[in-house]
Amino acid sequence: MTKQYNMPIVEYTPDQMQKRVARFDTIKYPPNRYHDSQLPGHVRKNYLIVGTGLIADGATDPWSAIPVREGFQMSFIKAEPGNGPMLHNHDTNETFVCLEGVWKVIWGRHAEHSVLLNKYDVCSIPPYVPRRFECVEPAAGQKEGLLQSIQPGDDAKVEWV
Repeated sequence: MTKQYNMPIVEYTPDQMQKRVARFDTIKYPPNRYHDSQLPGHVRKNYLIVGTGLIADGATDPWSAIPVREGFQMSFIKAEPGNGPMLHNHDTNETFVCLEGVWKVIWGRHAEHSVLLNKYDVCSIPPYVPRRFECVEPAAGQKEGLLQSIQPGDDAKVEWV
């Protein structure tokens, strides 16, 4: 008797899967992705790894490493201490994972609340809660910290507060 499955099973060749692999040492970022990406105190590198990018007024092509529309976006952000985006709002949850260094996640209409994240700590901001983040300290021997951001949806929107 043949086993019955509730979900389809898709076969992928190694060549097909290779198009879905992003190598950290070869990923690229657009220097002017957002209007504040190069302003003092906000300089950062936004690497879109999976997804098609946030919808933002004036944003440039996100240069996605794996440009698929499968219900979420995942990015890496690198920044030197004291840098991160301006206060902004999303119509989605945004979950942050500190990968290297120490990061501060800030939230509230007037950026009145914050929490520090150390390596592998996670903070999940609900939809419509204004937020920003900034690198506090890079990992030992590094100039920049590394943060991961994950958002649901294919068409997440951002609005600067």
